Amino acid sequence: MEYLLRRLESEFDEAEGLIRIVDADWYADDLRINLSISMREETQPEIWEVSCAGVVEERIASVGEETLSVSEESALLIPYRESEVDLMFSENHCDPACLLGILLSNCIEVFGRAEYLHRFLNLYPTVDGIVASKYGTLGRFPRPLADKILQALKEHPIRVNPLEGSIPKRWTGTEFIAYPTLKALEVGASYVIGESFSAERA
Repeated sequence: MEYLLRRLESEFDEAEGLIRIVDADWYADDLRINLSISMREETQPEIWEVSCAGVVEERIASVGEETLSVSEESALLIPYRESEVDLMFSENHCDPACLLGILLSNCIEVFGRAEYLHRFLNLYPTVDGIVASKYGTLGRFPRPLADKILQALKEHPIRVNPLEGSIPKRWTGTEFIAYPTLKALEVGASYVIGESFSAERA
């Protein structure tokens, strides 16, 4: 994987180059994706096979992108590393659209993705959902996002109480265990979260 990343850093033209996921196959908890990479406009595409081991989450689309990275510090890893916080609320006099907008805005600030909100919010992220209730459980949020929401709602007509939870764990079929060290492979807006990644030219 390091060789491919070095090649991209030294040879890839972000104005003319293109990276596209052209195939994906699952093998138990492992995923193999094929990338078509054109370093610049006039070059022939190279096909690279990327093996993703211990995958816990993925979202992939076959569209042309200009970036590829592997990171242990990606914001996408926050839900697997940070403690969860239940946000209980009462005396809600916020306009539902305003409250939903605050939640979406903070989710984008933390994760760079609005669609992540539905993972944490109680019920659906609509103006007729939990944001329209006078009291209840707003949702279960990773600590960094919960902190931002609490700060953002301080000046609004709603009372919010955080209840500290635990670090997320995964179910093996017999017990809950801690997640291993994870990395995020990001190809533009597509991503794979797993334990390790390797790449070789097909």
